[in-house]
Amino acid sequence: MQFDECFEGDYRIFVGALDAPRGEGFIAAVVVSRLAGGDVADGNEDVQPAEGRAQAPRRRPGREVWRDDSLACGYRWPTPEAALHYAKNRAREMVRKASPMLTGAA
Repeated sequence: MQFDECFEGDYRIFVGALDAPRGEGFIAAVVVSRLAGGDVADGNEDVQPAEGRAQAPRRRPGREVWRDDSLACGYRWPTPEAALHYAKNRAREMVRKASPMLTGAA
C-alpha cells in the first residue's frame, strides 16, 4: 500500500494504491474532504519556526465529501504509482469541475 495527499483549493485529496484483493496489481482509492478554512491555533503560538523556514499554514480538519475505495470499478493498475496518479487526477478533475457529487455531500 502507498498513500499520498495534496490540496486543491478548499479540498484535501488523500489517495491510496491498495494491493488488489484477487491477483496482481493495485487498485486506486480516494478520499476528498472540504476544509473548514482558517488557520488552526494549536496552543503553540509562541513557538517560532526555525530560522529561515516559513511555517506552513494549518487548516481545520474538513468534512469528508467523497470517498471511493475502488476507483475505475476496481481496475488493477500495474504499479502503485499508476494507481496514485489516476486517483489524484480523478479527484482534481471532480474538484475543478465543481462536481455535484462534492457539493451535495458538503
